[in-house]
Amino acid sequence: MTSGQAETIARRTQRSFGYQWTVFGQMAEEFRRDFLNYIHPLSEDFFPGKLGLDAGCGFGRHVYHAAEFGARMVGLDFSKAIVRAAEITAGLPNVRLVQGDIGAPPFRSRSFDFVYSIGVLHHLADPEAGFRALLPLVRPGGVIFIWVYSKSRRVTNAVLEAVRAVTSRLPLAVTRVLSLMGAIADWCGFILPYRLLRRLVGPAVDRYALPRIRVYAQHGFSVVYADWFDRLVAPIRHYYDGEDLAAWAGRAGLADAQISPTGLYGWRLLARVPEATRGGGS
Repeated sequence: MTSGQAETIARRTQRSFGYQWTVFGQMAEEFRRDFLNYIHPLSEDFFPGKLGLDAGCGFGRHVYHAAEFGARMVGLDFSKAIVRAAEITAGLPNVRLVQGDIGAPPFRSRSFDFVYSIGVLHHLADPEAGFRALLPLVRPGGVIFIWVYSKSRRVTNAVLEAVRAVTSRLPLAVTRVLSLMGAIADWCGFILPYRLLRRLVGPAVDRYALPRIRVYAQHGFSVVYADWFDRLVAPIRHYYDGEDLAAWAGRAGLADAQISPTGLYGWRLLARVPEATRGGGS
């Protein structure tokens, strides 16, 4: 990929996510549970008294909960979603927001006790480069944790990429309508029937339900709608597995890497930045 192509993707990504989180940037009760799942094996006890960075904070749902758990938080995002994040976190005095690029973060080295990036790096032209750009920001002994899309659903991912080759280039308002249609089909055709059957039959019905339907049954319609828009509009998506993340950690010289899947949909990496790691690794 040329530098010009990467810059074009960055501009399209900035525009699409700025639009997305302005339209769909509403908090939901289940986001707290989702955040704890993304950062496992850490818990809310990890956060009090620490200074952290949410790299790619979007409309602020994760930075909100990290701050709620007691951390002093900085949220970084390069899109206009940062305006919505300011509204979401307005009541939290321990949150600061900065508009900037993950690839060139506007912070001094070793500024943070921890840095995380959830659901963001896989949308960059070079995700590993984005990951390595964050490492110098972590103090020695601090931790970095990330979550990225899984490559395990190879057929589904291939079909989605073929669809996105068209939808990611449509006017955003058109993609929004298509996303609404997809969300309604999911909600009425699968999620509501699953909820009803589970009430009538009990957990036995879980073995027959698609994993994604079981997940979305725990959320409201707005989340289903937003996720349909997300999967159709993003200019680029990369997919990974545990071996890929282990390679990232190894090349960066990180220590105590803990890598685990979140079902079929993603992988998370938690690792410590040792004293010897300077400038994002060797």
